[in-house]
Amino acid sequence: MIGYFVTGTDTGVGKTTVSRSLLAAATARGLHTRCFKPVESGCSRAADGALVPRDAHALWEATDRTQPLESVCLYRFEEPVAPGVAATRLGTSIDLGAITAAVAAIRAASPDLLLVEGAGGLLVPLGGGQSIANLAILLGLPLLIVARPTLGTINHTLLTIEAAHRRGLVTQGVIFSSGSAVEAADISSNAAEIWSGSGVPVVGTLPYQHDLSLDRLAAAVEAVPGLAGLLPVPAGAA
Repeated sequence: MIGYFVTGTDTGVGKTTVSRSLLAAATARGLHTRCFKPVESGCSRAADGALVPRDAHALWEATDRTQPLESVCLYRFEEPVAPGVAATRLGTSIDLGAITAAVAAIRAASPDLLLVEGAGGLLVPLGGGQSIANLAILLGLPLLIVARPTLGTINHTLLTIEAAHRRGLVTQGVIFSSGSAVEAADISSNAAEIWSGSGVPVVGTLPYQHDLSLDRLAAAVEAVPGLAGLLPVPAGAA
């Protein structure tokens, strides 16, 4: 099994789009794919009053859909704030042990690829003095850090890498998620500065996608060697 914990330099940087794209590409290769979004804030309510974790559902849609949809997200909050803040306001708590047990159950199914997507960045609070970083430590998966390729990304990305390394987390690489057209020279120079300042590579840039269909997302990953190289190779493939 190949597994990654996907985090970001901030909220809204494209974690879900990147994760969905990687899962779509792996699924298109015929691989067994699973995902997990431990906590999600800003959930909408269905007609029956149930909270709907849209990001978690978007991830599940890109998998082979062999895991139950309801198992993809453990903690759901309606208020669009940090999960730990939302939990505290509701008088409840987030149990990291329950999350690790859920991930262990997913791992037991022996998927070829497992992606666990965090909420916001590494230091987003989960309550009780715990953060997304503490959860990542417990799960023991290498990090994929999703960042913007635009102005400010060097500082944000290096700070995230430094926070990860101080906690003993392994960073597999950085992925730029482009929300608009960005000059290739800017992407290249930002990637070079991140490598120089941390020794962590920017493995690729997921270009801005007008078409978010699964086949187009999969094709976008396969077109970037560094992104395609993060995925398992199907048995018997050359």
